[in-house]
Amino acid sequence: MIIRPQDLEAIDSVVYEPNKEELIGRTLFNVNSNVPAGAETYGYDVMTRSGSAKILAAGADDIPLVDADKKRQTVNIYSIAAAIRYSVQELRQGQMAGTPIDSAKAIIARRAIAEKENRIIWHGDKAYNIPGVVNATGIQVLAVPTGTGASTKWADKTGREIVADLRKARSLVNRLPGHQANTLVLTPAGMEALEAEYNANTDKTILEYIRNQNWFTNIVATSDLEKQGDAESDCFLVMDNNPAVLEIVIPMDIQRHPEEYKFPNYKVPFEERIAGAVVRYPMAIVRGDGI
Repeated sequence: MIIRPQDLEAIDSVVYEPNKEELIGRTLFNVNSNVPAGAETYGYDVMTRSGSAKILAAGADDIPLVDADKKRQTVNIYSIAAAIRYSVQELRQGQMAGTPIDSAKAIIARRAIAEKENRIIWHGDKAYNIPGVVNATGIQVLAVPTGTGASTKWADKTGREIVADLRKARSLVNRLPGHQANTLVLTPAGMEALEAEYNANTDKTILEYIRNQNWFTNIVATSDLEKQGDAESDCFLVMDNNPAVLEIVIPMDIQRHPEEYKFPNYKVPFEERIAGAVVRYPMAIVRGDGI
């Protein structure tokens, strides 16, 4: 009893065509897949700017120097792996019915790898010293102010106060030459808070108000931001998602390896190679803590 080609095709059709919702990081950031799958590390430059311009008095020659400092960073590339198992009896049943084996297990494998990928992208992995977007060195951190309800949490704030928090974070990105905040990432609770009315004089929600301002091209939610702020508070991110700011390095997308047989089961392994989020210009990312 062997796994037939049509069985493997059924598995592949699930594994290689993930739901868009599973890969929220990929919908927001450029994916760099030009790194060889056999590479163990990836090097890149992190840029910081120093100095500023000034008005010169008549006859003055003390022109200030500005510079772009580059610091070389290296990240390790790791494999994410998961496997599914089919018994000989499951294969017999499929052949008896004349249909491929149930591909539901492949859906679970796809989901497991996608979830791990997203966790690595957003908050890295401390055990393997992989930084994520929310804790990358050099990003701007904004402690949101207390509102009239004596709380920093959006559930206790007015619509105007929530909008003020977002406007402040957006301004911290927009003041950087050549950068425009175009992406807002929230927790599910943060997204829910935006569904409240902006104020008592309108039936528009806070989210509708923000969209009418054309502040952000992307407004998305992910549970991977929960408890990622200071003191394990929920947070939001406002950023310029240009590839010059950050991108995801995935040398090898998910691949199915040859099945392994040990009676009475077949094991089908899957692997992805990932270096995580590469943040080249961290100042263009603002994390708002305390919501």
